Amino acid sequence: MISAEEFNELPPHLQAELVLGEGHYLHHRIQGWCKIDLYWLHGYYVEIWFLYDLKSIGLVRALTSYTHLEPYLETIKLKLSLIRKE
Repeated sequence: MISAEEFNELPPHLQAELVLGEGHYLHHRIQGWCKIDLYWLHGYYVEIWFLYDLKSIGLVRALTSYTHLEPYLETIKLKLSLIRKE
């Protein structure tokens, strides 16, 4: 099992492979030119930012604070006690 901090240190292609292979898809949102998928992986939340073509990944990151989850809170119920408060 890998921590959120260790996950964020991995190269982006390994992050994406890990999330898509082992993560559990929860929800998505649209922001500008990106579709952002939210996953649950090893006890923390991870976002994958797909660019407009929905084939290219622009960003993968483990969320380590409540503030990163705010865009989802109106459309999905999340357990917030599992991550650090910033």
